[in-house]
Amino acid sequence: MITLLRVFPPALLYLNGVIYLWVGWLFISDPVTWLEALGVTLVSDLGITDLRAVYGGFITGFGLFLLLCGWKSEWVGPGVWLLVLTYAGLVAARSWGVLVEGQYNDLVMQIYIAEWISLVLSLLAMFCLRRR
Repeated sequence: MITLLRVFPPALLYLNGVIYLWVGWLFISDPVTWLEALGVTLVSDLGITDLRAVYGGFITGFGLFLLLCGWKSEWVGPGVWLLVLTYAGLVAARSWGVLVEGQYNDLVMQIYIAEWISLVLSLLAMFCLRRR
């Protein structure tokens, strides 16, 4: 049990870092395909540049930072806090769209469920840090 308490938080940071790097790459390499899968359409081609910057560049940087947090033991706690706050924000904002406005498709629901699971796992990682 002690090993799980010690290993789970950085492992979760590494896993999230890799996932965010992958998602960032998807939006850098082909943002239009992924937006269409979400049901989002662009009004102009200039939007592609912005999508690459935010969904590609920012998310890739975020993923690299999470990997760094998992690697540097003194950054694990702040990294886990970042996960908790980020997933809480994502869940809250997506809940508004899904539950209040009823705006979703199958992919959005899969992302919504993944964000809920990620929030729970992040809270579990925070619990592990407190129990160490």
